[in-house]
Amino acid sequence: MAAIRRGISLPTFGPLAGPDSVAQIARTADDLGFHSVSSADRLLLPADAGPLGQACQTPRPVWDCIEMLTWAAAHTTRVRLATTVVHALFQPPVVLARRLATLDRLSGGRLDVGIGQGWTPHEHESAGVSMTSRVDALAEHLELMRRCWRPGRVSFEGEHYRLRPSWVEPKPAQPTLPVYVAAMTPQGIAQAAAIADGFMYPVTTWTSATEAIGLYREAGGRGPVALRLNPIRDSLSGALDRFAETLPADLAQASELGASEVHWELNQSTMTLTEQCKAMALITEMT
Repeated sequence: MAAIRRGISLPTFGPLAGPDSVAQIARTADDLGFHSVSSADRLLLPADAGPLGQACQTPRPVWDCIEMLTWAAAHTTRVRLATTVVHALFQPPVVLARRLATLDRLSGGRLDVGIGQGWTPHEHESAGVSMTSRVDALAEHLELMRRCWRPGRVSFEGEHYRLRPSWVEPKPAQPTLPVYVAAMTPQGIAQAAAIADGFMYPVTTWTSATEAIGLYREAGGRGPVALRLNPIRDSLSGALDRFAETLPADLAQASELGASEVHWELNQSTMTLTEQCKAMALITEMT
């Protein structure tokens, strides 16, 4: 089995977020030989419990996913850039297609696209997107984006989106932008198997990850699997030491599940930037 590709989530949210910290982690990843750096997307952070019965746990502030990857691209030369994930439905497909194609061109063809439906009612309401039709809408959204990325003019006629014959540019630097769909429900996982080049899953437990990947394969998904791994989410001290203790087992679990790629979300731990760089060095030492 080929070695697992290794990625690091950039500090694009929380107290460490900002241009200097993103540039530091991105350059370190580039120098250490990581496959990719990644950034997650949040349109807003709910301040009340809302329909789900709980407020958002993501620490403030949250910077824009694509802009921060563009900033990372400007400070690196080889590492790939991944959206893990951008909530596609909150932007018109033509708008998002152009933004992603622009990033791919600016980075010299280093973009990996991860998209999802989103999950918070607050975000859907603010974007004017129905939560009940989002599965069908995501399939159309992705199809229209892919048409925008192909050579020539574009037109589209669907239930959710329509585009009269138009020129939509720039086109990506890569002949084909690889697209992963992130999902957690059986319906969403089946959709990922049907429409995406690969499947992305945020690991909450290894049991749930095993079940999700099994559902993806049973639904006919043959693409690569990328895992988002959040190692430590508590406020206790010693996060780096505990990360070093759990790293071998986590990497072995990902390999056993046949994952092609792992993105460690170190920014969701209590590690300082210096500790995150040390953790990255530990990852590169693992065979």
